[in-house]
Amino acid sequence: MNRLQLLIKRLLKQGFATDVEKDKTWALFKELGTEEQEKVSADVEKVDELPEEKPAEAKEGEGDGVAKVEENLEKLFANLETKMGTTINAEVKRLIKEEMELNTKRAGVYNSAVQADEKRKAMNTYLRKFTNALVGEDIATLKEMTTDDQSTPYSGYTVDSELSAEIRHLITNYGVARREMMALQLTKHTYRANNLVTDVIVYWVDEGSAIGSTQAVLGQKTLELKKLGAIVTLTNELMTDGEIDLFSFLAERVAENFAKAEDLAFFKGDGTGTYGSFTGLLKDTTINEVTMTGTTFASVDADDLIDMQDATPEGAQANAKYYMHRTIKSYVRKLKGSDGQYIYARPTESEPAMIWEKPVVTVEAMPSKLDSAEDTSFVLYGDLKKACLFGYEGAIRADMFDTGLIRNVAGNADINLLTTDRVAIRWIERAGFVVVVPSAVTKLTTNVASL
Repeated sequence: MNRLQLLIKRLLKQGFATDVEKDKTWALFKELGTEEQEKVSADVEKVDELPEEKPAEAKEGEGDGVAKVEENLEKLFANLETKMGTTINAEVKRLIKEEMELNTKRAGVYNSAVQADEKRKAMNTYLRKFTNALVGEDIATLKEMTTDDQSTPYSGYTVDSELSAEIRHLITNYGVARREMMALQLTKHTYRANNLVTDVIVYWVDEGSAIGSTQAVLGQKTLELKKLGAIVTLTNELMTDGEIDLFSFLAERVAENFAKAEDLAFFKGDGTGTYGSFTGLLKDTTINEVTMTGTTFASVDADDLIDMQDATPEGAQANAKYYMHRTIKSYVRKLKGSDGQYIYARPTESEPAMIWEKPVVTVEAMPSKLDSAEDTSFVLYGDLKKACLFGYEGAIRADMFDTGLIRNVAGNADINLLTTDRVAIRWIERAGFVVVVPSAVTKLTTNVASL
């Protein structure tokens, strides 16, 4: 540790360091423990960024180092591609050549104007790292720095380029369960919910006759929270790109996919681990059920939907809604009542879309046209706030790590965060649901074909 500190102090004082001195600095740094490395890592980086000779002595032939690399670049690329067994991305080659030419025109990498430009300084650091790996035949680092999103299973582009400030993607409507059910924030992982199993019975009694006894029977169901998690690894080049807030983008994607997992589990979960062991409403045998005459989703008719209202108690009617996939709604929009009028009413500025004068909510997680089958539930009707409790434990928690091994499931291998200069972000949430009043919701199920 003392040897390294003395060396760092001397080099920073003299204001320049040769390649040999920089290599020695890094070698001493690698011999240290993790805690000691953290103490001196910033100073080691400063040494690595020093010019190789005094600026005043760099005027004559100061671009020779870059020029030599540029002169032999194609040959080195060809040799590297042979050893890597893959082709270096053409865009990467172009960027490296272009930056080298610009550095030469502006009096070399160590020109003071270049060092004052933060973006060019970052590119110079990238070029130095690339050149060292190229000369040292560090295949792992070179693959990391030169392959694009088609050539590596770990990340996207890692070189500086003209990057859009937006990342294009589709936002799908998930989070319906969280929005439509009765949400309850919990401080523990379980919650016991009471529900009325048998109601009080009242009697007409003649004068002097005995009054019949009655009893209210309470049931109890347990709402258990389950863990949803995701770990995303990123190269530091991607994390520090100034054009986009990548952390916020990923947080948005994780939140949406957590909502998707919730909807899938709570609407059509089959009780297996795939759905957190939750049995969704469409698979729940305790709720009301209307069985169609038809055996396919396409055979749904206006009477089936009004029958769902009839099967649902009056106490759940006031705030009841229909829930279905958007492709199933396409079937419904074509249906007419006995008066020849369409039963579907388009949304207006003051009213949502209606079916039989009841609001309709599209749920992307529910069965679509492509899932049509016999004996399959695919539409819900009722008051989900009365029927279900949606439990959650606070907000999504995010933790960041820069050391350790992360299992890359897709590649069936481990990713070493320290040696690959990556960070890992872990997102965790706990959520769950339970049906407390099954009679407040009704499902529509296709029939079984007769033999």
